[in-house]
Amino acid sequence: MYSIMIVDDEAGVRNSIKAKIDWQAAGFRVTAEAGNGEEALSLLRGQPLPDVLLTDIRMPQMDGIELINECKREFPGLKLVVLSGYSDYAYMQAAIQAGVKDYLLKPVGRRELNALLERLSGEIAAEQSGEQRQMAERLQRERQLQEAQEQMLLRLVKEDHHSLLIMKERLEQLQLADLLDEERPVRFLTVEMRVPAGRLGKEREHLDLLQMAFRMVCRETAEGTGSIHPFYDASHPAMMHFLLGGDVPGSSTVEADAFSRKVRHNIRHFLNLDCVIGAGEAVRGIRQYKNGYSSSMLAWSRSTAHGPNAPAEVSVQDLMAAFSPDVERQLAVSLENGDAKGYAALMERIVPGGVDYPMFSFTFIASRILLLLYSVAKKYESGDTSLQKRLWDCQMTIGDFHSREQIIGQLDELARLVMKEALKTRSASGQPIVTAVRKYVDENYAYELTLASLASMFHLNETYLSGLFKQHAGVTFSEYITSLRMKKAGELLAESGLKLTDIAMLVGISSSSYFSTSFKKFYGMSPKEYRERRQSQV
Repeated sequence: MYSIMIVDDEAGVRNSIKAKIDWQAAGFRVTAEAGNGEEALSLLRGQPLPDVLLTDIRMPQMDGIELINECKREFPGLKLVVLSGYSDYAYMQAAIQAGVKDYLLKPVGRRELNALLERLSGEIAAEQSGEQRQMAERLQRERQLQEAQEQMLLRLVKEDHHSLLIMKERLEQLQLADLLDEERPVRFLTVEMRVPAGRLGKEREHLDLLQMAFRMVCRETAEGTGSIHPFYDASHPAMMHFLLGGDVPGSSTVEADAFSRKVRHNIRHFLNLDCVIGAGEAVRGIRQYKNGYSSSMLAWSRSTAHGPNAPAEVSVQDLMAAFSPDVERQLAVSLENGDAKGYAALMERIVPGGVDYPMFSFTFIASRILLLLYSVAKKYESGDTSLQKRLWDCQMTIGDFHSREQIIGQLDELARLVMKEALKTRSASGQPIVTAVRKYVDENYAYELTLASLASMFHLNETYLSGLFKQHAGVTFSEYITSLRMKKAGELLAESGLKLTDIAMLVGISSSSYFSTSFKKFYGMSPKEYRERRQSQV
């Protein structure tokens, strides 16, 4: 049902128009009346906008031409229809110049009014359908972008990123360029939902729905803030993470406190759940994000639903120098090469045996090492992911350890398992290492990948990897990644209304023209033709 406002200085004319037809049968209802332009504008500004405005031209105080011009300026989407007499030719010219296309001649005829309303109804329905489609496409683009942003943030805090330049380019593509400011302090926040006793009763199978609602509330709480970016790790469905950015030193502390209170309130208000929150130390630059993330995880492990148990004995800032990106790379190489002596020597540099670190400091360093072990295990472990799960479980419970010896023993055992897994993959006949490379490509095709970068990442000769890949995958690396990207692009074209530039970005191709050329070469038709054909088959 569409709405209409009638504007005429004669009440008799308005009543006559209302009595002419069955408005409900025509799909309309008269929601407002006005006696002149000023009164009409006042009503338009103070209540929901009608779909159609039917106005006389000759009226006191403000005539129809002035009203039309004001409506065009203030309410450009409003459909305007004028009432005129045969002698109002000059007024009609002015109305047409103002952009009015529909008119009725006085006295208004029943047939003409019905015909006009039928035409307007069709136009409004078509416009609303188009608007709804555009809104759906916009929401889909936003959802795809949010997913890509969350994957990127998770990658920055949990995995190894070999090319800083590529990561920066990707951040710009994903509209996260604000994170590239190396001097801008950021702080990570970890939030875990806790279900109060008796909240679910016997309906434990609904826990996954509650977790989904929890993540939705977290994302909506961050929505519109601009400087707060949520992200999610599927390893722990009851937990959400946030990256909070501040514009000046110290502001992220205030922001973290305020946002923590808001999240806690919304989770309690909308879901009747408790939550445990850990706020990490402020860090600067994406190379320090792992430190910031680890400190938030550690703060979470030391907190309860009522707040932190106790303040940290020492600032994490004092520990970051011991775990620099260079030392982290050396540790990764020793793990992947199975160099137990090299790994032990580096660990001695990071946590010297003779230094009595406070437990908090030691636990933080252990948390950072666990992230590294997880990254290497994920790189080489294929099929069975039990080692990754064990590492994550240890990360989640690291705050429960009570002695340095316990933590060192756990780290040494896990490091041996990671080395064993890496050596098993790298020293086999060839299939396992190609499987690991393919798994990495399958998970990271949206990023810029080259054979040279993969060879460096897996400590192989580029020519050797090229031959090995062709032998076991049956196609060249270039053919494999092109096919992977094009198949994903085909799915997005068929299932979404995303623009080509958005789809190209999501599948790892920065140039939309190169994307179109590659797509046509792969499918034998343009992206537009492919989308039209797939949609016609539905």
